[in-house]
Amino acid sequence: MSDQESSAEPAGEKIRLSRSSLQPVLIAAGLALLLIGVLDRWYLSVIGLVIMGAAIYGWIRDAVREHGELPSGH
Repeated sequence: MSDQESSAEPAGEKIRLSRSSLQPVLIAAGLALLLIGVLDRWYLSVIGLVIMGAAIYGWIRDAVREHGELPSGH
């Protein structure tokens, strides 16, 4: 290999993966509480709805922040 080939960037784009998060688990738990509350106790529905709302808000906030960190042109 020549010096030019070894210092060149690899072809294609870099793959970016999101950080792992608890938001999907919290949304599922909130949904479970919401459904249990509909069937049995109304206050569980309220707690589940609050948990789901907070988790969805956090997930969207993280996605917007990660989108802002992307290099220009994406």
